[in-house]
Amino acid sequence: MNWREIIRTLTSASLLASLLLIQAAWAERPKLALVIDDIGWDLNMGRRVLNLPGALTVAVLPGTPVGSKLALEAHNTGREVMLHQPMTAERGQDAGPGNLLPDMEPAAIATMLAANLAEVPYHRGVSNHMGSLLTRCEASMNAVMAELSRRGLYFLDNRTTPQTVALYSAQAANVPATRRDVFLDTIRDPEAIERALESAVRLAERRGHAVAIGHPHATTLEVLEAQLPYILRRVELVPVSSLVTLEKRSNRAQGVGE
Repeated sequence: MNWREIIRTLTSASLLASLLLIQAAWAERPKLALVIDDIGWDLNMGRRVLNLPGALTVAVLPGTPVGSKLALEAHNTGREVMLHQPMTAERGQDAGPGNLLPDMEPAAIATMLAANLAEVPYHRGVSNHMGSLLTRCEASMNAVMAELSRRGLYFLDNRTTPQTVALYSAQAANVPATRRDVFLDTIRDPEAIERALESAVRLAERRGHAVAIGHPHATTLEVLEAQLPYILRRVELVPVSSLVTLEKRSNRAQGVGE
């Protein structure tokens, strides 16, 4: 081997090592799943959501004027889609069309879920819209998870109540699942939303992953439009499905849900 071949070999080996290091560093980047709930009522606001950078996930409400259309557009732009399933709340708020009620039999829950899923094309999973009452009901959540298991869908627990049993029901039914860590816009104030977003990013940096949920409010979108280009330097935006896969692997390693 002459000196030119030696240099060429060393250069190739160095380049390969550098690429492997870059790949490893990228794989270890903190992961943030950013979910925008309540999609389907307003076409312009929905499209504004889809213009945000990164692999966000949209949660589409059934029975809405443009939910199906926006689900299709989200899929066509490479975004993940889930059904945002209305569930009964504690204080009697109207959860909207397709609501699941505590007194429904399992067959009725399955029928309602099937009808709502049919309205939202390209769905990969389901999250709860409201549900501070229903997600406390073990029988109801077991019926929900049985249907999701049959369909091969994941579940995101929005944790609208600390008493939720959704994750336990999901694990018992072997449904991939995770839960919301941060609501971005409980207070619709720009500074409060910025603080919540920073909290979600810091949690992802500390733990390796986090789930943040926002809504298609003008104030929320203004903050995300301004902040996401900087946030993407610190974390990788990922679809929810990638985090439920990670969590399922983690649970399996710890013997949870077997």
